Amino acid sequence: MIRIPSSRWKISSLVLMSILGFGTLFAPGNTATARNGFSPMNDPALRESYKSARDLQRIFRAVYDYARPGVVQITTESLQDRPAPSGSGPATPQSQGSGFIIDSNGWIVTNRHVIGDAKEVTVKLHDGRTFTAKVRGSDPLTDIALIRLQGAGSLDPLKLGDSDKVKVGDWAIALGNPFGLDGSFTVGVISAVGRVGLDASGLNFIQTDASINQGNSGGPLLNLDGEVIGINRMILSPSGGSIGIGFAIPTNEVRYVIEEIRRNGEVDRGLLGVAVDVLPAKLRKFTNGRGVLVTGVKSGTGADLAGIKKGDVILKVDGKTVLYPGELVGLISRRKPGDKVEVEIIRDFKTMTLTVTLGRR
Repeated sequence: MIRIPSSRWKISSLVLMSILGFGTLFAPGNTATARNGFSPMNDPALRESYKSARDLQRIFRAVYDYARPGVVQITTESLQDRPAPSGSGPATPQSQGSGFIIDSNGWIVTNRHVIGDAKEVTVKLHDGRTFTAKVRGSDPLTDIALIRLQGAGSLDPLKLGDSDKVKVGDWAIALGNPFGLDGSFTVGVISAVGRVGLDASGLNFIQTDASINQGNSGGPLLNLDGEVIGINRMILSPSGGSIGIGFAIPTNEVRYVIEEIRRNGEVDRGLLGVAVDVLPAKLRKFTNGRGVLVTGVKSGTGADLAGIKKGDVILKVDGKTVLYPGELVGLISRRKPGDKVEVEIIRDFKTMTLTVTLGRR
């Protein structure tokens, strides 16, 4: 793109306007505000709508002012085995993402894919100060990570809201650092809730058309009260840029993950010991679309010892219906090693329930 210096543009513009006779546009009485005294605000039919729009605008500003100090930019450098282009040593690729402060002790939530395998990361606060934060731990299944910032003084944590109360059509606000542009604030609505099958985690995602791009990962999705209702996770896009289909992990889905990482540095998860797949069409008709097909059982696991076999159809776990493989993963991953679960299966067109003692994932 050719850029014309601003001074040259001003001179050229004035010459052009004088040649074309545009000078009269600047004569008294010809300004836009003098069109017979009309102003949209003076239209009685629009006055109430303008008031409502400005009230909403003030709410957006208030949410930004409240939440901005609690959102951070995270930069990570991780050593790789391949040499740097200069040949001086291993390459240190840099990645950027977002995160948000959850308490005054400096705990910060982000995505695991933002920090990668790093032990320490650089955190930039809203006021421009940067600090080194230590990685407490992460959870590969849910893509959640927890880091801790110390020595920054007073911090402004954000409140985790109740994501179960989120409804389609609610306002949704994304705050983060897309492409390194810190403090970017975008607004949309909740497009869908309970989106499943997007990955292997078994999580139910919130879908939003609030613009989410590279660098927003790990940042908060907020409601009009400034509460965090989701952790921005990914977008669906053929081009890599935002097309209005973004996904956030609901806060209620990962509260226990955050607390487990804070206490133990990791999440201790149960293991059933089976490989599963979606049901073939002929079996789905028989089960009314419920269940997953067991394609393998690992020897010595809880599933094996309880008698689950290849070819069984798992219908329920502790009374909760299983509709797809990721849902089974989600149900089991919330349980601890040693927990007992009731697994309802179909074998040879007969229903039975088996008690399985979970192993360690």
